[in-house]
Formats: sequence, structure tokens, C-alpha cells
Amino acid sequence: MLQAVPAWEPGTVFPVASSAVADVRGTGSHLQRRSAFRAMLPSLKREVETTCLSAAVYHEARGEPLSGQRAVAMVIVNRVRSPSFPRTICGVVFQNAHRPYRCQFSFTCTGIALLPKEKRPWRLAQEIAASMQNRTPDCRVETGSEDGGLHAVSAATHYHASYVRPGWARRLHRLGRIGRHIFFTGKGGDKA
Repeated sequence: MLQAVPAWEPGTVFPVASSAVADVRGTGSHLQRRSAFRAMLPSLKREVETTCLSAAVYHEARGEPLSGQRAVAMVIVNRVRSPSFPRTICGVVFQNAHRPYRCQFSFTCTGIALLPKEKRPWRLAQEIAASMQNRTPDCRVETGSEDGGLHAVSAATHYHASYVRPGWARRLHRLGRIGRHIFFTGKGGDKA
């Protein structure tokens, strides 16, 4: 898959990991390197989670308005916080990816390259993913903030493109539409 992304370096996709591993490599004893690596694991995990969220925003919504891209990221974060879905961002993004037509996000099971091909939309997706770390527990936003247009869909746990009609949508409560995506939550406001 790396061949599908010409001129991309690992540092572009995982900048913290690339520099941290380079710093640890070749310095000190084996025990010192192991200790240094263990100390950086939380930041590496956070970077991987942010990269999974970035990939989802990039592949699922890069042609959408900024508010639509943020709404897609909010759906994923809301799912992580729901007991009905996996407990990590990468777990949510890649849920059922091994099962054709059962994946949660189409880019994970269509066979397309997972790494980005366009640098500008990728950087924007990374910025959106990083901003999701500052959201309140259910990703609600205050009316009147720069994200005020997202308020109506801030509790969404599902979405689909407007040009498809999935059967599951009838069982959920429609919250609204941004761009070409329609957003939903469970009936009664629950997140499942």
C-alpha cells in the first residue's frame, strides 16, 4: 500500500512515532531503550487513534464541507463512547472490515489504498481528528461557536450518503443533513 502514496514518508502519517523511534534507536542499553519505548506508548497510541480518525474523515468526507467532515468525525467519537460499539477509534473505524458489505465505513472494505493520496485534504483531516480530542463527552457543541452548524447532528452515531437508502436508517432517528450525508442517532436519543 505504501507504493500507492508517492513521495510520502512515514513521518507524514505518523510524525510523533517516527521522531520518537528515531530518538530511541541506538541510544543507551537495551533496558534504557525498552524503558524509553514504554514511556512513549501512550503518545504512540494516541497518534494511531488520531490517524485512524484522520483516515476515516479523509476517505468518507473529504469532498464535503468542513462541517460535514467534522460531523463524520463526531459520529466515530460518539460511537467510541457508546457501549454498542468498539472502545477505540480504530476499533470503530475498522469494525467488520474483514466482512464484505458489513463494514461500518466503506473505505475499510472496498480494497482502496488506506493511505492518502492528496496532501491538502489529508492535512485537513488530521486537523479535524486532532480537534476531536477537545470535545465534551458526547461531542455536543455550543450554539454560536464556530461549529454551531453541527449542533443539530452532534449526538449522531450513524450516517449515510444521501444517494443510498440503507434499511437500518428506518430504525433510527434522523438528526439532519450536512452536504451529502444524513445523520442519525438511536430512537429516543440513545446512542446505539
